[in-house]
Amino acid sequence: MVLFYSPPKKTVSSKTIDVTIHALDAFGQGIADYHGKTVFVKNALPQEQVKAKLTEDKKQFAKASVIQYQRKSPQRITPQCNHYQRCGGCEMQHIPEQLQHDVKAQALANLLKKEADYTLETTNINVIAATPYHYRRRARLAVMWQKNQLWMGFRQVESNQIVDIKMCPVLVPELEHLLIPLKNCLTHLKDKKAFGHIELLHTESGSMIILRHIKPFSDQDITTLVTFAKQHALSLYLLGESLVHYSGPQMHYYDIDGLTLTFSPLDFIQVNSEINRQMIAQALNWLDLQPTDQVLDLFCGMGNFSLPLAKRCQKVIGVEGVPALVEKAKHNAILNQQSLLAEVDFFVSNLDEVTNQPSWFTADINKILLDPARAGAYPIMDKIIAHQPSHIVYISCNPATLVRDSKKLIEAGYQIMKASILDMFPQTKHIESMLLFIK
Repeated sequence: MVLFYSPPKKTVSSKTIDVTIHALDAFGQGIADYHGKTVFVKNALPQEQVKAKLTEDKKQFAKASVIQYQRKSPQRITPQCNHYQRCGGCEMQHIPEQLQHDVKAQALANLLKKEADYTLETTNINVIAATPYHYRRRARLAVMWQKNQLWMGFRQVESNQIVDIKMCPVLVPELEHLLIPLKNCLTHLKDKKAFGHIELLHTESGSMIILRHIKPFSDQDITTLVTFAKQHALSLYLLGESLVHYSGPQMHYYDIDGLTLTFSPLDFIQVNSEINRQMIAQALNWLDLQPTDQVLDLFCGMGNFSLPLAKRCQKVIGVEGVPALVEKAKHNAILNQQSLLAEVDFFVSNLDEVTNQPSWFTADINKILLDPARAGAYPIMDKIIAHQPSHIVYISCNPATLVRDSKKLIEAGYQIMKASILDMFPQTKHIESMLLFIK
């Protein structure tokens, strides 16, 4: 059985123990019993016997890290990344893909049972998956100068120290191939402490680099960066007090469902393009769209779901709290208007503070899709329930808030008709999911 466990604050112990792992928790940690206490063991799999060092020792549980494997599981696989032992990014690389999916599905089912008293069999939770590596089209790299050497990479596990990377197999190849030449370029800058972090992004429109700086670059350093960008066909932006374009194309877009969605460099887009495509296709299927449907898309961003919806129904209303994203959604609707069947309207509204009945929540809306941030959608749930839509599709990046909000829908008479785990971040503990509610 997979348990759902949220790690508390760390305390330190030097005791070593011998344990046998019998299960995994939601984050891929091994679970063992030691003198009546549950021990969570990092990087350990079921059936493994390990000697482990305690890193936390509380009254009801403990945490430990493996010192020695006395018996390894036949399921254990070799991580593809050379930085796996130190980098804090992809902690599940030793776990087979199917077991990763099972862990996340079980975690969602356990949480629904515990918090909402709702039984959802894991056999009824399907998994939307794609390639387990080379999927990430956006990444933020930390940089630091230490002892006259540039460190560029990701934070070390449970530390602020930077792991200096030369490879990252979860990045799309177009970005992974930039890592070494980019570091070489930055090493030649004169003002070595002018920049903070780096963002890399690749979509159908090409690749870009956004360099955050804490003081202005010299003309010579800007020339070096522009030359690098041109050599590698990159769009280059420098981000200080504002975002400034220096080189390459300024129109950025990705394709989805036969549509072109433009975005600005700092806008949020889903990092896994293939899972995004499959996620949208499943949402459209679950909503069972008819030409007469009027659909409300809450937390709509720049139209990632709204515009595919608008190819299949009578009206789509998108609502988002960030004005710049609403303007981008309106622009994307105009850009793709020849492909749209529906009338499309977008509104700016803070969905965390919805008080009176808003004008955009019209009486004719009969189906709702929502894709909130990690905080969930609790403040709007009562209005959704009062409206009694026939179908509700809830996409979530946080199972805890998804289950909290689902409980309100279940108590109001809705049932979970379909459930999916979205493998948006393979090799990591992040759980993304989608539920279909029908009353």
